[in-house]
Amino acid sequence: MHKFIARAGWLLVVLILAQSLPAQEAAKVSIPENVAISLDGLQKTRTSNGVFNIKFLNAYFWALEKSVYVNLVFTADLDSDTAAIKDVKKKQYDEWLAVELKKLEETNKKIKKEEEKKKWEPPPLTYPQTFHQLYMRVLKGSLVMQEYRAPIPVDDVKSECFSFGTVLEPGEYDVLVDINRADNSMDGTQIFKISVPELTVLGIMKPREKLEISAPVFYAEVKQLMEAEQRFTVVKNKYQIGPAMQEFVPWGDRPFKTSNRPILTFFVMGAVAVQSAEPWSISAVLMIRKGKDTVAKFEALKLPNPYFYQPIEFVKKDKDATTPLPAGDYILSIELKDNNQGGKVKGDFEIPFKISE
Repeated sequence: MHKFIARAGWLLVVLILAQSLPAQEAAKVSIPENVAISLDGLQKTRTSNGVFNIKFLNAYFWALEKSVYVNLVFTADLDSDTAAIKDVKKKQYDEWLAVELKKLEETNKKIKKEEEKKKWEPPPLTYPQTFHQLYMRVLKGSLVMQEYRAPIPVDDVKSECFSFGTVLEPGEYDVLVDINRADNSMDGTQIFKISVPELTVLGIMKPREKLEISAPVFYAEVKQLMEAEQRFTVVKNKYQIGPAMQEFVPWGDRPFKTSNRPILTFFVMGAVAVQSAEPWSISAVLMIRKGKDTVAKFEALKLPNPYFYQPIEFVKKDKDATTPLPAGDYILSIELKDNNQGGKVKGDFEIPFKISE
């Protein structure tokens, strides 16, 4: 097992600085009338119009002091629509170019001297920087809590998902989204519910009878951003955490291969902090089981903060030998213990996973 990647520096800074992070204010934007009507109708009917086949996938949460940084991930069939828009613009360009070349040809027919004939270099075909905009409203009951819009990025990479981040207090919300063509000719709507957990810095530090964890998530890749993501921003095939300046690529529901090294993360709740250079002292023991048999047990990790971040190695340990795990169903067992509470406050957790090859 790789050594625990110490995140104490940046995480502790995030946890401390987040305590002074002001609540996000709704952006003042002008929403096209057709989009406003779509969102109002969506709120009243509680149905989507089916355009672009918008589907909510998941929500990911990051602890702030009294609020939670929420990333909402969704899919939408925008690649084909973008291709269709490009085809229309290409056809319009070709038709316009044919007309202009015809005009030029007619003009040059009237000019006898070859050197006096008009020459013209047509401008290249250009496409807009964005083809779609996303409008979002967050409601609590009938009260509009937030309202934002942002362009949806476009490139030559296939769109697997999109995401955007915002800040919400723990609670139940309705999220209304509208994806609008940049020329306002078409828009798709969708509504979904989200439940923001009590995943705040104060909530994490609250003592419990036993340790608890947030929903564990495997990531294919985690990158440090050079600058903080600006809310409200839509990103493609990943999501970002502004306060932490981190970019995450979730693993999703695809099976693992023996050669993979997915990164497992979650927050630990119920461990107390003390006044010292390392406020938290959490021990973590990881084991891999197949059925009731333990096939691998790794050296204990010491977590200097309540954020678990660990690349997982799919190996079988037998005495001094280490071999890759064969395909099959396994359980990752995690035993946590809070040393600041004399090791009496513990938590045991199991994460099923499958290796396909």
